[in-house]
Amino acid sequence: MDLKTQTDMHTRSVDAALGGNTEHYEASGSSRGTITCDVVGVTSGSLLVDVTEDASERSSATKRVAVQNDGAIVYLPNQGTLNEEEAELAALLAPGLIGGDREIGDTWNFRLSSANYTATKTFRLTDIKSGSEVSLNVEEVFARTGADALTGTVAGSLSYDPAALVPLGAKLDKTTRQEDSAGYKTRKIGMDFVLKEDSRAKH
Repeated sequence: MDLKTQTDMHTRSVDAALGGNTEHYEASGSSRGTITCDVVGVTSGSLLVDVTEDASERSSATKRVAVQNDGAIVYLPNQGTLNEEEAELAALLAPGLIGGDREIGDTWNFRLSSANYTATKTFRLTDIKSGSEVSLNVEEVFARTGADALTGTVAGSLSYDPAALVPLGAKLDKTTRQEDSAGYKTRKIGMDFVLKEDSRAKH
């Protein structure tokens, strides 16, 4: 997948001595590159995927993960953690993303949870262009607890091939918010994915 991202940061801190608030707007950043998701194994409930990123601002070594039917990502022993762009894309490879025959207007949910993380992801079928391309809207609400607690949302749209079970492209806007005694930090990142090649089409 070709990848283009745009990131914006905003922080708001409380100045107790002055009894006011201080706003900080951090510089925006952008990056372009390629994320390769190579499907190396298939089971009835998941895909085994090797994920590698080569971008203008960073590159990452290959990490092998299992992508479950519902989009949950399971990290294997001695493998690194996916960055957020890699994780968002890998989740869209979920074998059960469509979950059978759908009609325009259909809506369905996936609810994910772990020890310190919960998420609800909602898909809505907005158009059927052909047997190999449909359009979906996606909305997600998530929360992480613990020392690095945060809340967030993801909203966007994607083109999807229901026959090959791969995203053809996606535009996602992700917002996270972290709070502490001093204030809060909001981070917004826009992700634009475009499929270059489907490794499963070779087999």
